[in-house]
Amino acid sequence: MPNRQRKREHRPLVDGYAERLTALRELLHDDAAAAGDQALKLLEEYLESLSHMQGYHGDASLGRSVSFLRGRDVLDPALLDRADGYTQVRNCIAHNYGLQTSPALAEEVLEFIELLLKQGAPTAAHLMTRSVRTVATTDRLLRARDLMLREGYGRLPVLREGAGVVGLLTERDVVAAQAQVERAGGSLAQLSVADALPADAAERCVFVSPEATRAEIVDVLRAPGAVACLVTAHGSPMERPLGIITHADLLYQM
Repeated sequence: MPNRQRKREHRPLVDGYAERLTALRELLHDDAAAAGDQALKLLEEYLESLSHMQGYHGDASLGRSVSFLRGRDVLDPALLDRADGYTQVRNCIAHNYGLQTSPALAEEVLEFIELLLKQGAPTAAHLMTRSVRTVATTDRLLRARDLMLREGYGRLPVLREGAGVVGLLTERDVVAAQAQVERAGGSLAQLSVADALPADAAERCVFVSPEATRAEIVDVLRAPGAVACLVTAHGSPMERPLGIITHADLLYQM
């Protein structure tokens, strides 16, 4: 089946599941165990729906759906292997009283579902990663550095007071700022995020609205120096980011 046709067949599934995924991300902060259990159920429902769209008529489960989808050129085999692993996790939890998903596992399953939804994503709203971490120009640079180290971010959108995006702060900016201040006998604690932003920080960001197509996103990311595409309500840098899209996100759609 051609890749383009596969994507069209995924599209009816995306919207409702994306909304439920967002709700589970909110639940994750309050009750990780419940979010993890519901995430595994959401994964099962998504793959069941995809199996039925591909012609499966029997009673579905996570394991049966994975087996049915193999060899049908709908999802990458590596993704199906991961889904099969979550089948074992779900079975283990179901047969062991009191066993719950950890916060790390719950987050992992949510990220996997988000990746699956991107396979059929027609717009920026579906392609984007919704949990966007940001910093303000007035924040201490130490806070930005710690956030990068703790959560594994290589770049952070920087907001001006109120709303609007000033640019993108990278790990390299932090390292350069730290080296410069230490050479002058100071410390990183003296610096704000604004102190570390280079002159081209704004050029690293391009902007689209949630309705932008994949082709439109590819076009804007071709801009010289563009590192990431930020999704805002109207595609304006004067608005707070709703999501972020990187070149890696687009590679999953090739």
